[in-house]
Amino acid sequence: MRTPSLVLLALSSVACYAGVAGPDVNDGGPTETGATASSTGDGDGDPTGPTSGPSTGDGDGDPQTGDGDGDPTTSSGDGDGDGDPTTTTGDGDGDPTTTSGDGDGDPLPEGCTAEGVEIVELINAYRMDNGKPAIPLSPSLCIVGQTHVIDLADNSPNQGECNLHSWSDQGPWQPCCYTPDHAQSSCMWSKPGELTVYPGNGYENAAGGGGGISPGQAVNLWQGSPGHNDVMLNQGIWQDYPWGAVGAGLYQGYAVVWFGVEPDPAG
Repeated sequence: MRTPSLVLLALSSVACYAGVAGPDVNDGGPTETGATASSTGDGDGDPTGPTSGPSTGDGDGDPQTGDGDGDPTTSSGDGDGDGDPTTTTGDGDGDPTTTSGDGDGDPLPEGCTAEGVEIVELINAYRMDNGKPAIPLSPSLCIVGQTHVIDLADNSPNQGECNLHSWSDQGPWQPCCYTPDHAQSSCMWSKPGELTVYPGNGYENAAGGGGGISPGQAVNLWQGSPGHNDVMLNQGIWQDYPWGAVGAGLYQGYAVVWFGVEPDPAG
């Protein structure tokens, strides 16, 4: 297989990159993100919420009182799913800690954050809408993704000609200045093997800059760029790369998703 080249897109103050295969792709220039915040709804099943004030709805299934714990009072319970009437612990995953879990009753895979899992879930839903199979969530690629966004936010290796696929010299990895001529592309692709037990190359879509970014905004950005969209859907030059693993990370205005062909032995 040919090794893909970098695709770059500038989008509404957010730089969006795909460090992946094939010839250079013209992404068509600036575009809008298409992401907006939700204006209504508070989780209780009626159409009122933040815009109409906190007078109704609290997530417990009735439109008046309660705190999300299933009884109609606010005197006890905090809606965190841990079965105790205090607000000191619990995150909605059914155990009394806040170390893992995203509110759906299942703990998060080790190395994955709730935001990273949401990015993967959005991409898999998008793939299935387009007749593509879901990609297994990879703890190893989650670790790579979250490590990278923290490095980008804390150490800013993306300076000068070094783009968002770059890595600083402030961690247990090979520093990398990923430049437009792709001279250091192997340094980026090798990161899964440097940081985890993952046995193959990793290919990254990245977005960042211009303030905060949500999982939905990141996925919308990649969907709006033909090159990045092809990566997510195994189209064009990516049709011979059947993804066997995917992981993502998000931190302080940066979001990345990593794809790999090989299954992740970590789970």
